[in-house]
Amino acid sequence: MQITRIEPKGQKQVRIFLDEERFCLLYLNEFRALGFQEDQELSSQEWTELCGLLLYRAKRKALALLKSRDRTRKELKERLLRLEYPERIAEEAVTYAESYGYINDEEYVRRYMEYRAVSRSALQIRQELMQKGIDSHIIERIWDEYEYDETAILEQQMEKRIRQKGPVTKENFQKYYGFFARKGFSSNSILYLLKKYKQ
Repeated sequence: MQITRIEPKGQKQVRIFLDEERFCLLYLNEFRALGFQEDQELSSQEWTELCGLLLYRAKRKALALLKSRDRTRKELKERLLRLEYPERIAEEAVTYAESYGYINDEEYVRRYMEYRAVSRSALQIRQELMQKGIDSHIIERIWDEYEYDETAILEQQMEKRIRQKGPVTKENFQKYYGFFARKGFSSNSILYLLKKYKQ
């Protein structure tokens, strides 16, 4: 491995390129301590030292990110990659957090359901969870644990919307329909309830 380029990133960091590819960010004090220079061929000891430093920092960053809010495995890894940790280092840091139970996608789905299921359609909840990288088998398994009545949730949301925007009339019927359809509620349920509330 050869350091082909070193470029400053802001006031406190430098970006290291290995073999012409972006590899990582180092803080200036780390960079000075490692003594790296452009066109330097890294020995196996230097490579091990660099990877050890990055892994230590990635683990700490992963735990710090999990302190502020729950994240799925995918979200945590993507966040570390955005911070320019190498793929392998990010994966190891996520596995480390997972091994201590700090990341658990099943528990994440349970908490998400408790929080979101009171105002979202089944379709919307499933889509949001899948965007967060949750496996569909996990979603389905945990979904079966909950008593989820989409019609009751739709009715509750519709009553709330009517309080905010006014009664359902012939003029705004389509607007109401579109609003709830975009949220993923079933067409039949929307039509049934809109007719019920129509003045």
